[in-house]
Amino acid sequence: MKRALLFVCFWSLTAGLRAEVLDRMVAVVDGHIITASDVRQEREISMRLGDKPIEDEKALIQHMIDNYLIETQIADFPGVDVTDAEVDAELKNSVPREGVPSAATREAVRLRIRMRKYFELRFGQFIRPSDEDIRNYYNNVFVPAAKERNVNPIPPLDQVTDLIRSNVFQESLNHEINIWLEAIRRRSTIEVFQ
Repeated sequence: MKRALLFVCFWSLTAGLRAEVLDRMVAVVDGHIITASDVRQEREISMRLGDKPIEDEKALIQHMIDNYLIETQIADFPGVDVTDAEVDAELKNSVPREGVPSAATREAVRLRIRMRKYFELRFGQFIRPSDEDIRNYYNNVFVPAAKERNVNPIPPLDQVTDLIRSNVFQESLNHEINIWLEAIRRRSTIEVFQ
């Protein structure tokens, strides 16, 4: 009996000495753990989809935290479903890579589509750029940018109205999303580990 107990103690001690770290936590968001391998996977998926790389590790972790917070909000909102056909169509528009996209890549694309639909339902339906907003954007943003790029002649407002309306809409939508997301961050428990 003593030998068995001694063997178990010795085995437990040596097993503990051989333990190695397989992964580490980099953040916890409302009890949801984000690991270093999650960050690596997110970086790989972003590259696969042709996104502009986020080189700064802290910025990438913040991006993942924000995505998790948005995803939890979408879960409470009905009517934001995404079909496999929508995912396939989006993947066809991504940067071509050899091989079949991984399940994680497909889920990342599904989340992106869900987020777009959610933002359109939640905020987009209330954003209606006025003629004055469009004129102001044309005069204060579009024309100066065109001059800086040496565009000659600068297209008149009536030729670029739809483009400008789309830009004004997107900027307004991004502004609303940022305000909303900041409020959610303040209500959440977020820990980031160095």
